Amino acid sequence: MNKWISKVKYYLNSFLEVGVLLLAVSVIAEIIFGPNVAFFGSQVTENLIALLDSLGSHGVAALIIVFAVIFAYRKLLK
Repeated sequence: MNKWISKVKYYLNSFLEVGVLLLAVSVIAEIIFGPNVAFFGSQVTENLIALLDSLGSHGVAALIIVFAVIFAYRKLLK
């Protein structure tokens, strides 16, 4: 059972890492080539800004979410 759980954790960590890398590449591509990059959809930075604005309007709950994401990301780097 432990082997199975560790395998699932490995795949989830890999998926999270790929997601963060794709997000970074899409933001950089949008900055370099403009908002209509062919492979990454449209306006990734606007979606991120909208997400951050909505987190800011929710106060303490948003702060808890941000800390949880930072905690998960730091654990991923170890």
